[in-house]
Amino acid sequence: MSPQSILIGQIVLVFTTIILTTWYATQWVALQFDYDAYLGAPWFTVSDYKIYFPWRLFEWWYSFDAYAPSVFAKGGQIAAGGGFIGTLFAVAGSVWRGRQAKKLTTFGSSQWASKSMMKQAGLFADDGVFLGQAHDNYLRHNGPEHVMAIAPTRSGKGVGLVIPTLLSWTGSTVIHDIKGENWQLTAGWRSTFSHCLLFDPTNTASAKYNPLLEVRKASVKSATYKTLPTSWLTQTVCWSAVTIGRKLRIHCSSAQFSIFSTRRKKRH
Repeated sequence: MSPQSILIGQIVLVFTTIILTTWYATQWVALQFDYDAYLGAPWFTVSDYKIYFPWRLFEWWYSFDAYAPSVFAKGGQIAAGGGFIGTLFAVAGSVWRGRQAKKLTTFGSSQWASKSMMKQAGLFADDGVFLGQAHDNYLRHNGPEHVMAIAPTRSGKGVGLVIPTLLSWTGSTVIHDIKGENWQLTAGWRSTFSHCLLFDPTNTASAKYNPLLEVRKASVKSATYKTLPTSWLTQTVCWSAVTIGRKLRIHCSSAQFSIFSTRRKKRH
């Protein structure tokens, strides 16, 4: 709720409280005088009860206070009590409005999550990807949304987030492990309940994969072979493809591939 809405509600509530309590005090004083004719004509009548305007209390108090001081003193206390209650509502509304002012969304609605927000989002669950720790609880996410961790080098992203997740997550994972430390620390445990594969062309213990098997046998055009190096080599590696007759040679700075097309001659 915006501070402006709270202010409007605060004003309405305070004035309504004061008016109702003053009205009640007026009706109570009229009842004490048994709705005497000297009190004047009522505003309207409900059954046998005469209803007067709220401000008639002060008119009667000025005119008849000498005849019944205790009655008007009691009525004045009731009216004053309404003013006191209205003041409490005004103070409470001001405090609430001040707190809501801190949540203005003029420059966006993003904010740091509180403990209740974290609990409502399910971040205190016992499974999922590790996000960190807050309020003596681990923060974990187990949902369809993506998770991104941004931190400087050597700040503990792997030790604090990746490795704990791999040592507790039982679902499928594909890890881009440049240093190889994730495989060394977690592959043993993950192999107890799943099939783990290490793909590292520079490692003799790596799983084998021949990308040339992806080329369809029926496709013999050189364009098919030219697309393969673009998916194998990064932009920092220089490479060139030269087609000589039916032979395609692909040269790069770190490897050389020789691919031969075997077209059959058409019979006349």
